Amino acid sequence: MPFRIKLRRTRRYNVLSKNCFVTRIRLLDSNVIECTLSVESTGQECLEAVAQRLELRETHYFGLWFHSKTQLQRWVELEKALKKQLDKFGNEPLLFFGVMFYVPNVSRLEQEVTRYQYYLQVKKEILDGRMPFSVEQGIRLAGLAVQADFGDYNQFESQDFLREYVLFPVVSISSVVAGPRCN
Repeated sequence: MPFRIKLRRTRRYNVLSKNCFVTRIRLLDSNVIECTLSVESTGQECLEAVAQRLELRETHYFGLWFHSKTQLQRWVELEKALKKQLDKFGNEPLLFFGVMFYVPNVSRLEQEVTRYQYYLQVKKEILDGRMPFSVEQGIRLAGLAVQADFGDYNQFESQDFLREYVLFPVVSISSVVAGPRCN
């Protein structure tokens, strides 16, 4: 045999090629999904793939964002090629799904899945400390969150199920003990 060809044996199948790339998307419930797209795919095509997996029809309220190389949040431009945006501006090929446009009244949202995604977004912003609220508002929101996630109270024997359930943003102990600083 005049030509000897050595083929490497690998146990992994790699989908990546010159025409495709795989990106990961972190959803609002903290799950991560992967999408295989062509290099010409736009942000809109990726958003539609995510919406299809979530069975979400009202996509015009949502968007995708990523951390830029300077660690700032940058929204994906939906009409432009996604791979070029990530290669040029992105820190890594990880996208985040989130609410881009809020409605003044949630009753305008037609689909229950859309309302649930809004709920997850607001809950995440509260727990991350990005949405300020008073103590009364916090208690009311916590009650609504428990009801949304667990249903009516009468189905549980005790309140033990709430022990691990985070209802309020985690505040560092030093800021609680020291109190606010005045300059």
